[in-house]
Amino acid sequence: MTLDNNRQLAAQQVFGPQATVYATSKVHIRDDSLEAVERMVDAASGTNRYGWTIDLGTGAGFTAFAVAGVSDRVIASDVTEPMLRQAQRLGRERGIANLDLSQNAAEALPFANESVDLITSRVSAHHFRDFEKALDEAQRVLKSGGSLLMADSVAPEDDDITDWMNEIELRRDFSHVENRKISKIQEMLAGRGFTAVENDYPRIYLRFNEWTARTKVSLKETAALRKDFLEAPAATQEAFQVAPVHDDIAFSWPCWVFLAVKR
Repeated sequence: MTLDNNRQLAAQQVFGPQATVYATSKVHIRDDSLEAVERMVDAASGTNRYGWTIDLGTGAGFTAFAVAGVSDRVIASDVTEPMLRQAQRLGRERGIANLDLSQNAAEALPFANESVDLITSRVSAHHFRDFEKALDEAQRVLKSGGSLLMADSVAPEDDDITDWMNEIELRRDFSHVENRKISKIQEMLAGRGFTAVENDYPRIYLRFNEWTARTKVSLKETAALRKDFLEAPAATQEAFQVAPVHDDIAFSWPCWVFLAVKR
């Protein structure tokens, strides 16, 4: 089995059994990054600005639901079937009639060239096994003038702090691939003919106990992770706003939300 297939299988193994947990996760249901997404697509207008929209790594579908009101049709796409079942269930409960489902990886989109108006992805790109390939696919299927709207945790520009972040994430979730630096993503976008026209930089606020429980981290690894948070270098703790709170730890990841247009 190839490394890419291993990573896709890892995502299915992590998120399949936990699909119902993610369907009720406050961070995924609504946070500042989703509000930024809604603002950038003018979701409050209720006007169909987009024909076909694809939401990559949809999880339980919350971002797909957010853009459904401004799209003729939304395809909620994910590699994990149980997640798609949650998206289908929640979409029905919310009365969203223009939602379709597609089980596929972001790196292999089953859509025709220049057939899509908007691609969204929120808090999922750090799981993409080949982020550059995913961008290639987005560039391929988007129409000229189409939009790519992504929101994800990002790494600081400091190499040591970035390494710490990615190591911590991988120990907590073996399907994690990489939190990338904004400067690196900007280079990838520019090289594929995307121009960022709007940006926002919210934080993803987390609590350690719930964060580790969500992926069923072992007691031994949870204790080791807790120690690493509390004993991290001062610069790392400052970058991630680490703060003990009773028997828990509050922290946050930096996030970048951008709307880019295909030239």
